[in-house]
This record gives sequence, structure tokens and C-alpha cells, in this order.
Amino acid sequence: MNTTADIFKEQITERPEIPARFGEDGGRFYVYYDQLADELDEDLTKRLKSQLDSLLIFAGLFAGVNSAFLAFTLPMMSVDPADDTNALLLQLVKGVNATINFEADLPSATFSPPSAIYPVNILFA
Repeated sequence: MNTTADIFKEQITERPEIPARFGEDGGRFYVYYDQLADELDEDLTKRLKSQLDSLLIFAGLFAGVNSAFLAFTLPMMSVDPADDTNALLLQLVKGVNATINFEADLPSATFSPPSAIYPVNILFA
């Protein structure tokens, strides 16, 4: 006579009939169900892990390319501080030598970024 422990140990290869009442078949149907559910769960987790790996690789590459574009275009969005320094030095020299003409405004006051930079930064920001 088979005990419940023997049923759990043996490999069920064909689908058993659903018992009319719980426990009527000695747990054979539920052992089959547990094995099938474990197999399906394992397959599902393997598929999800492989999809997640490829998604994370894509996200990393996208972030790298995105950062590269922004690193090249963000300096074009702001004024060069060397221009202000040069203008201030020119004002100092003008104080010593009155023959040099210079503009009263600093370059940063009239700076506006090129219009072609906006779409690039909007797309990659």
C-alpha cells in the first residue's frame, strides 16, 4: 500500500483525474498540481530575469549616450566665464589707458544660447 510519503517521492508523468472529494486519491492530484505550478513558476522567473537583464542593459546604454549628448551641449547653454573676465580686465586697462574703447555691458548680460541647442537639450534631458 502506498503511503503519502511514497506519493510525494514518485514522479508523476501523466495528469491524474480530479478527485470528486478532497483527499480521495491520497493527494495524487495535488502533488501533480504542485509540481506543475513549480515548473511553470520557474519558467516564468527565468523568462522575466532574462527580459529584465536586457532591459537594464538598454537603460544603461541609453543613460550613457544621453549623458554624452548633454555633456557636449550644456556648455553651449551658458556664457563662457572667460569672456566676462576679459571684459573686466579690459575695464581695468581702460582705467589706466583712456585711449581704449570698450563696451559697458559684460558679455554675460547679452548672452543668448543658439536656438539649435534647445531641441537637442529637450530631447536628451
